[in-house]
Amino acid sequence: MQTFRGPVDPGSLGRTLIHEHVFVGSTELDVNHPHPDWDEDAAVARAARQLTALYRLGVRTVVDLTVLGLGRDVGRVARVAQQVPVHLVASTGYYTDDVLPPFFRTHGPGRLVGGPDPLVEFFVGDIEEGIAGTGVRAGMLKVVTDAPGSPTTWPG
Repeated sequence: MQTFRGPVDPGSLGRTLIHEHVFVGSTELDVNHPHPDWDEDAAVARAARQLTALYRLGVRTVVDLTVLGLGRDVGRVARVAQQVPVHLVASTGYYTDDVLPPFFRTHGPGRLVGGPDPLVEFFVGDIEEGIAGTGVRAGMLKVVTDAPGSPTTWPG
């Protein structure tokens, strides 16, 4: 199983929280209108304390399902992962259909600009090569939904 710190034996995963969000944000807001009280170093330290507390309660693995559309910042979570005893698992995918950039609606088989499905290439790259140049490989795929809580038939 892939984690933020690299592969681990699946037998060592132990008690696992399968749907958590270490950080949720908005890249658009962060860039254009950052919150004046946001302190990334303090937030990383707080997350590390909370995940360490979970470890003391018997949790051994946490799956971070913060994918694109929820302000995913793999580098930030990687900083946390280096400080905690729990295994953190990164995810790839998109939150919901409504947060997909227009590029994905116009590119791919049967679309305005043909070629391979860019979502497939994107997800496979995150799994096989790593996310956003961090080297952290996704161990979980979050399937895009067309409405919160419902599976999608998009793009096909």
